Amino acid sequence: MEYSVIVKGQRPWTTNQERKKGSHYQRAAITKWWREAFRDAALEAGIPHFRSIRIEVTPILPDRKFQDTGACYPTAKAAIDGLVDAGVVDDDAPGYVPTITFHAPVLSKEAGLELLIIPEGI
Repeated sequence: MEYSVIVKGQRPWTTNQERKKGSHYQRAAITKWWREAFRDAALEAGIPHFRSIRIEVTPILPDRKFQDTGACYPTAKAAIDGLVDAGVVDDDAPGYVPTITFHAPVLSKEAGLELLIIPEGI
């Protein structure tokens, strides 16, 4: 069984934004927001613990200012840390999360990020 966790409310933060605009404090606040949002969403969805998972990442954008595929890595990393915080998996090291796949962004009215969690070790 696969589990989809979607968090909306902010446009996914990109590597380019992090390099160009992000002060340490700004990055920390954005990282904390995404991490806590995905922790809370995973807990609310009742996603169980797994030995390992594969993750598919899809940015959700409200406009046609598309990001490069994979550019939202900083947001995905924070979101995956939130899954660890929720107890979905023990860590995000390769033994626990061996594969992260990035999909092209999709359009929606509200910005956000979707993680598709595919259990490997139950």
